[in-house]
Amino acid sequence: MFPAQTVIVPVDFSPCALAALYYAVAVAEPQGGSIHLIHVVNPAATGLAASEALSSEVAECFRDRLAALSEPLVSRGLRVSPHTLVGQIDDEILTAAHRYGADLIVMGTHGRAGWGHVALGSIAERIVRRAECPVLTVKDRRMLDRLDLEVSADEVSN
Repeated sequence: MFPAQTVIVPVDFSPCALAALYYAVAVAEPQGGSIHLIHVVNPAATGLAASEALSSEVAECFRDRLAALSEPLVSRGLRVSPHTLVGQIDDEILTAAHRYGADLIVMGTHGRAGWGHVALGSIAERIVRRAECPVLTVKDRRMLDRLDLEVSADEVSN
């Protein structure tokens, strides 16, 4: 199997991000690897000025949501580290991958096409182009049925 001891999983709490987590667990667990769950708050998208700090209430909310994803994985013996970061999404993911020595980035992609892709671009596409390590993109929402997690997509997305 591919030697991925350190796996980065960007999480936006969407079904495809949760499906990506399924794949990350499948890669990391048999090898005793670690998973870094990364949620990035983009100041421009949230109305924050780039220099403004994320409010403690908002940061706490994201930490709680990441903890809810982490707990069932930790109970299975996985090493999981949740991180809430503020900045440009792709830059923060790539910086985290470098900082933690990632062997693999596993991330969901919404699979937008046409004008949606042109207007919004693709974070996954930018990560694939710029990453120093391999990137696995996951679009298959059907994987949610196979998730062996105690946290459902509905609980996390609220």
